Amino acid sequence: MKGRGQVLLLAVIILASAVLYALSVLKYSHPRAVLIRDYVQAAEVVQLARVWIKSGLCPLCIKQTSLLLYKLNKTYSLNIPALTNDTFKNISLNITSGFANYTVIFYTSKGPYVRVLAYYEYEYVNSYFRRIGAEEVLVYNYTLRYYHIYDGPWGRILLYPQLIDVYLNLDLRYLGNGTWIVGIPVNMTWRLIDKFEIPIKIGR
Repeated sequence: MKGRGQVLLLAVIILASAVLYALSVLKYSHPRAVLIRDYVQAAEVVQLARVWIKSGLCPLCIKQTSLLLYKLNKTYSLNIPALTNDTFKNISLNITSGFANYTVIFYTSKGPYVRVLAYYEYEYVNSYFRRIGAEEVLVYNYTLRYYHIYDGPWGRILLYPQLIDVYLNLDLRYLGNGTWIVGIPVNMTWRLIDKFEIPIKIGR
């Protein structure tokens, strides 16, 4: 796994640890040992799943970050329960339509603990020409729906992450409820990611 992902994971976990400490100080007037296993720990696991999905569920990434989390959990007493996991990936990308489904499920000894789903689907609508510099460039126009679902101790959260046009050469417009219009210039390099740096691939 790249160092950047490790730093991100470490920052999130240490921040969560600090939050837990602050909560324990506020809750009790005298210092005492506190074991808190609630939403913050589950949120750390959601972040871990997003790092995995960003990597395309790369087995090496999963192995390295799982080991990192284990060490941090032990070192900083984060109180994350012992976990096992299942990962699923189902992808079909074509010029006219496609979808990608990434699912990560974490289990404790008592059963399912956290489930993270990242899903998108797209469909070709039409094409048009757009002037870029001195050229008239053919653009393929798609509708895209993209969302995350987080199941955990809090119940279910549905999230529509912000999308980012990395090279600023897409026609990108948000319609609401996770639905976007995406115009892709033909024969140009482009990159579309979400706010967690998870890549969105269309037609390839």
